[in-house]
Amino acid sequence: MDRAILRGGVSIGILTNFTLTAQLFSGHCPADQPPEPPRITPEQAAIQSAESRNRELTKEITKKEAKIHALEDKIKALKKTKKPAQTKKTASAWRTFTATAYTAFCPEGCTGITKTGVDVSRSIYYEGARVIAVDPSVIALGSTVEVRLADGSSFRAKAIDVGGAIKGARLDLLVANEADALQFGRQSVELRVIK
Repeated sequence: MDRAILRGGVSIGILTNFTLTAQLFSGHCPADQPPEPPRITPEQAAIQSAESRNRELTKEITKKEAKIHALEDKIKALKKTKKPAQTKKTASAWRTFTATAYTAFCPEGCTGITKTGVDVSRSIYYEGARVIAVDPSVIALGSTVEVRLADGSSFRAKAIDVGGAIKGARLDLLVANEADALQFGRQSVELRVIK
């Protein structure tokens, strides 16, 4: 008789046969079991994660590039459509105004600051044009105008100020001093808006 090794009263051979038989009946044979997946290191897992993220980003970039190309095509199409010709601004017709003169160079009561915030206390010119006060409901503040005097001379002026008595078709011309204002007096002038 074989020398069966006994443990706990049962031979090892019998236990092995019993285990194999149980596995066969349950359908789990050690040979049929799939191999364990290979284990990866943390570094390899990080690389795989980065590669996966790169693939996702590449898909997003591709989608966004497609949108950009579609928008570029729309822009090209819009540029090809003809736009209506823009009318060139021309000067307005000549209109008759009553003109007076004022000064911002007085010892008291004058601030030298126009309605548009320009300091004219040292010069009667702004942006190369004479300064005038107008009624903003007639001439828009900031407009450049041409003023023609009765003697035929003319000058450019910038409408950057207003005055309490300047209503309707009136303008007030900034002059250097009170004597010049008195000399200018009140006169009829022609005015047209240039821009």
